[in-house]
Amino acid sequence: MAETDAPMALVGLDAETEAVYRELLARGGGTADSLVAASGLNWGHAVAQLEHLHRNGLLSRRSSGEYQTVDPRHALSALVDSRTRQLAAVREAAASLGELFDEARRAGGPQPATRTISGAEEVGDCYYRLKQSALREMCELERPPYLLAPNEPLDQAAIGRGVRVRAVYAAASFDEDGGWQDLGSLVSHGEEARVVPTLPVKLVLVDRSAAMVSLTLEGGSSDCLYTEAPPLIEVLSELFDRYWAVAARLSGPDLPAGPAPEPVAPDGGVRRPTDEERHLLALFAAGVKDDSIARQLGVSTRTLRRRVQNLYAALGTTNRFGAGVAAARRNWI
Repeated sequence: MAETDAPMALVGLDAETEAVYRELLARGGGTADSLVAASGLNWGHAVAQLEHLHRNGLLSRRSSGEYQTVDPRHALSALVDSRTRQLAAVREAAASLGELFDEARRAGGPQPATRTISGAEEVGDCYYRLKQSALREMCELERPPYLLAPNEPLDQAAIGRGVRVRAVYAAASFDEDGGWQDLGSLVSHGEEARVVPTLPVKLVLVDRSAAMVSLTLEGGSSDCLYTEAPPLIEVLSELFDRYWAVAARLSGPDLPAGPAPEPVAPDGGVRRPTDEERHLLALFAAGVKDDSIARQLGVSTRTLRRRVQNLYAALGTTNRFGAGVAAARRNWI
């Protein structure tokens, strides 16, 4: 029988007990003798059913041996609350039981060097443990969709204990509100951040000895590969290093918000780029969209476009590609 066919079973009332309870509700209560007459139960079983309902707070008992029903809207709510507390106690016991499970697995032999991890809870647990284990270096490839919320305190704690944290972000990471704020907070605490147009995977690599890498990029899916196998670690390290080498450097969101300067230096010579211009060129190279750049600078899209046109004029071009070529010729990037 499905749970939905006998919902009272969830609070300890099987189908027969529920039928007895309904009979008593219809009569307003009764005695063992009246229950025997109404239901056909033998006298001993009728007494047992009445006592069971009484222990669960669904009936009150008088000294005469008569049982009265209690308003089920209150009695059943109290029973559900009691079961909820019992289930919560079981959930709390899961942690200590899990430790016994882990100890047994360790006693039975070492964990495999490479394994698949599924489920948001298991993936999250492994992800946090991996980051907390970092001693020297943490390298990340970050791109949406994200399964876990950003955990700035975890990364800040790693930086605080001397861990070098480097992250390469896909440009799409900044398309949603809050992306620049999260990055700015991490960079202000010491994270080194760079951006590229796109990334094929999500990766966390710790101390070049353990890593987690995504097995799917579908929203809501959580399958990951955890590995400590040296050949895989070497491959993943090389993957990160390649993206780090070509990614555009980001310095965070706190950039000047004033108008772009004149394209020519006051003395008539060739001027050097401003911090904002360097930043714009880096974002152009990474393929970050205008709307996202505007949010990062805290300006309107129209204001951003005006600044971009000023940058184009300074470089003698009319588009992003031309700006990149001209900036490279002038050693602006």
